[in-house]
Amino acid sequence: MEKSINIIKETKMHLLIILLFLASCDKQSEETPFLYTEGTVRIAKWKGDKKAVVTLQFDDSTPGQATLGVPALNKRNIVGTWYINPGRAEFNTYINNWKSAQSGGQELANHTMSHTGASTYNEVIYEVGDASKIIWGMRGHENFGSLIAFNRGGGTSWNEDDLAKVLEEYKNIDRQSYVGIPVKALSVPSGSDANKMFEIVPYYLNDSIIIRIHFHGIAAENGNPPYDYGNGAVWINEFEEFLDKLVEVKDDIWIGGYIAVYKYIKERQTASISITQLSDDRFTIELTSEMDAKYYNEPLTILAYLPQEWEDCLIKHNGCEKSHEVQNNVLMFDAIPNKGEISLTKE
Repeated sequence: MEKSINIIKETKMHLLIILLFLASCDKQSEETPFLYTEGTVRIAKWKGDKKAVVTLQFDDSTPGQATLGVPALNKRNIVGTWYINPGRAEFNTYINNWKSAQSGGQELANHTMSHTGASTYNEVIYEVGDASKIIWGMRGHENFGSLIAFNRGGGTSWNEDDLAKVLEEYKNIDRQSYVGIPVKALSVPSGSDANKMFEIVPYYLNDSIIIRIHFHGIAAENGNPPYDYGNGAVWINEFEEFLDKLVEVKDDIWIGGYIAVYKYIKERQTASISITQLSDDRFTIELTSEMDAKYYNEPLTILAYLPQEWEDCLIKHNGCEKSHEVQNNVLMFDAIPNKGEISLTKE
């Protein structure tokens, strides 16, 4: 009887090894190639294995954004991308608010120093490069130390060749960059109510795409339309109602800063994941990406399909260890690529 049980175990293990060989691939495709089975791993398309991603993007660093918009997002643990103009007086008037936004987890991005465009290389260096250095300083990073989202500003004129060179040199990623995944965008008109701001989300929620929602000012008073330092705006009461609508569907969407989303996509598109050891009570996983680890360090969501007997799991990775619950044979956790072996041990 004992010999028969051992034969069954060995047969099961051989089957799992075959499955993991089939499941392990050099690149993660956009479509799941087959039904995942016990003893396999995959990278989720979106963080938290969500259905889609939403990025909230704010142009012009208006006073209302600093004093009303940022606190509204922080209150709901939502991250937005705030394209700032650090050469403008209104930005510097509220610079402490913007520093608090950055330290509180919001993503500051480059909307150029003065929102005027540039016709020469030196002007581009000032408008893009100097703004980048200010952002790195507010992040506490060394110059050229991290990626920055970029938007040139509507109505501005640029020397396109010089702009392209400076964006590459200063690690700026244009928010119009094609990342291989469809994008649907809504530029929110001034005076919009919460339903108007939200309307794009349910329409594209199940399409596994990037939903981008653009704002300008956020106003304390409900004028016709509301204004924020001369900018057409949305009223803070409607804006907060819109955010509450987003919170209601957070189980289905990843609300992320633009650079976090960009890095996740690029890492996943060039990632390899495989199981390097497999037993009844321990799995080891290798997760790598071809992207430069200095700039591409966004954790990827991993789904490991474990034996039915596993209820809790200890994960050891990158010098840390943490217990996780296994739900319906699936362990979901986040890991940064290129950080060494990931060990999963049955508890």
